[in-house]
Amino acid sequence: MNALSKNNIYVLPLEEKYARENLKLVYAPLAGNMMIASDEECVAVEQAVAAWPDCPEDMREVVEALVEGLPADQRDSKVNDVDEFLLMYVLPNYICNFSCSYCFSAKGRSNKALKKEHLKAALDYFIDSKRVRTDRLAISYLGGGEPTMSWDVVKFGLEYADKLAKAHGITMMTTIVTNGSRITREMVDTFSRYNVTARVSFEILPEIQNLQRGQYENVCRGLDLLKDCTARSIVRSMITPDNVALMPEMIETLHRRFPHVGYALFDPITSKETFSDEKKTKVFYDLYYSKFIEARALAAEYGIDLACAPLRNLNMVVDRYCTGEFCLTPEGTITICHQISSPNESNYEDFIYARVSDDGRLEVDHDRFHLLIRRDTVYTNPKCADCFIKWNCGGGCMMQNSQYSPEILDVICDFTRRFSKTLLFERLDEQYRDAGESLDQYIAEY
Repeated sequence: MNALSKNNIYVLPLEEKYARENLKLVYAPLAGNMMIASDEECVAVEQAVAAWPDCPEDMREVVEALVEGLPADQRDSKVNDVDEFLLMYVLPNYICNFSCSYCFSAKGRSNKALKKEHLKAALDYFIDSKRVRTDRLAISYLGGGEPTMSWDVVKFGLEYADKLAKAHGITMMTTIVTNGSRITREMVDTFSRYNVTARVSFEILPEIQNLQRGQYENVCRGLDLLKDCTARSIVRSMITPDNVALMPEMIETLHRRFPHVGYALFDPITSKETFSDEKKTKVFYDLYYSKFIEARALAAEYGIDLACAPLRNLNMVVDRYCTGEFCLTPEGTITICHQISSPNESNYEDFIYARVSDDGRLEVDHDRFHLLIRRDTVYTNPKCADCFIKWNCGGGCMMQNSQYSPEILDVICDFTRRFSKTLLFERLDEQYRDAGESLDQYIAEY
């Protein structure tokens, strides 16, 4: 249906969920609308879209709901220049007390820590009411290494950012991503003072934590301390072949052992070593699909919000998987992706577009940034051309695109489409339930 796909409207079969070959799901991601339609109705919609705006009057309301989408400059991932970033990442060091089996930054390990003067210069640039036309900015401290191993740097950053934000009339939203093993009472008090969300990387089950990360008891102690934090606590678990079948059990344990944690992230790892075989990768993603759906239903019963990257992206309209990043490294440089942050990594220089100069100013190579930000978009990835989920997926993660073979990327694309379609049915069902009936009822009576 060329007229529909040209207008970013996609007709999807229902066969995977409903045995109704004559019915379709019509999805218009740019308009944020979808509906169930018969084959005959799909033809009528296509003809009306092709004639738009001179379509039949009785089709006008339907077509408007499908074609009136967000213009490109209002899409969530649109960052045209460095000055438009609203989120800053800070890597305080390359030092870590863990040796995680899947760590993306293991090759970058060293004893180097971020200089406070480099952090100050980057914060001066970022938290500036003259730079951005907004009163809300966000900062996330992450690894690199383990941020709490450079607590003096992190604490300085929190204090200085708070001072700058108040001077500029800006509200800060701050996160720290930590392995949780070194959390102290002082840290918890500081998180409460500056409203810092603690996102703890934790595999929840002791046998998996000790297999993949270690120090289970220490992380439990850290999470227990966070009960007294007035800011939110999040657990993020990396899903590997070792725990992919255990996601429902992980939710059960999280609810029982850490009831103060109300938000969890279960994302598949990015690892070209783990995902080098096409068949094994497909087995993993098939199992991830079924077990995540099961775990999410259980989490909802317990009042836990369980998310993952494809689910988060379904809430957005994007032309790039992520906005790119304004990420300060321990070198005093700015990288487009925090997963490439060390000179020990082979493509480090390819990802750098700014650095703190000797006289303490942030120097930005805007041409370099524009070159990087135009990579890995729905416009540059030929696989995205006719894909119904491209405006939510955004062409895929540039890190995965740079690491995986085309065959492995095809498996991930197939998973993303299948998973997203299931979530679309779920959202449509919620709409029908709000109107007093279920999607199952609606289709059965159609």
